Amino acid sequence: MPIYHVSSPRGLLGTEQRQRIAKAFTDAHVEFTGAPAVFVHVFFNELPEGVAYSAGEPDHGISGIQGSIRAGRTLAAKQNLIRSITAAYSEIAGVSPKQVLSGLNEIDSDITMEYGLILPHPGGEAEWFKENAEALDGIQGTGL
Repeated sequence: MPIYHVSSPRGLLGTEQRQRIAKAFTDAHVEFTGAPAVFVHVFFNELPEGVAYSAGEPDHGISGIQGSIRAGRTLAAKQNLIRSITAAYSEIAGVSPKQVLSGLNEIDSDITMEYGLILPHPGGEAEWFKENAEALDGIQGTGL
């Protein structure tokens, strides 16, 4: 957690572009929230013709980014994060920012799980990793 869902027109993104986008989202999330990179997950969905609409009409060029992040960040951090993510997607996908809808949802850490464990509140990650070292042993990216 966080989880970023990217929905794009079928065929817009290749494997290399998806990897670059996932890295850019991870880097932005770490920069603006201070959360560890291991918490960041990005999922890609391709939209077939006829499933995206704007103002009730088919929209063949629209992409959507929906991020779910732990609550507790400042407004400035959240706005910088969404701006960075949208700009990175636009540049890497080769589309105008006008074709990208993006937003963040905030989720209470007390009801969010990662690796089978309730997540800490923002800022409590170091203690959480320490307290859960045994349960996290061998999980890629945790350093444990």
